[in-house]
Amino acid sequence: MRECLTKPLIADYSGCMVKNPVCDFAVSFGFSYLCNNPRHKEFYAIRNSSGYKLDHNALYRDLRESQRRTFISTVKESIDNLAFEAL
Repeated sequence: MRECLTKPLIADYSGCMVKNPVCDFAVSFGFSYLCNNPRHKEFYAIRNSSGYKLDHNALYRDLRESQRRTFISTVKESIDNLAFEAL
């Protein structure tokens, strides 16, 4: 939990801002992850008050875009492999 960083989204979930999260509370949602830890809102405050200013919106947007590109690349590769096997 020390490495947790979230961006609050709705009451029950925050956006997970950890690249490739492995905790039990990270829920895959499309190409990104949601955090359903009961304390998820605290991870935003803990990291935000630790002495450095974070632009959570920019970090979250950049991480989602990176995950999106990886997801799309993987899907395209799978489609290409299926097309090649069909030949």
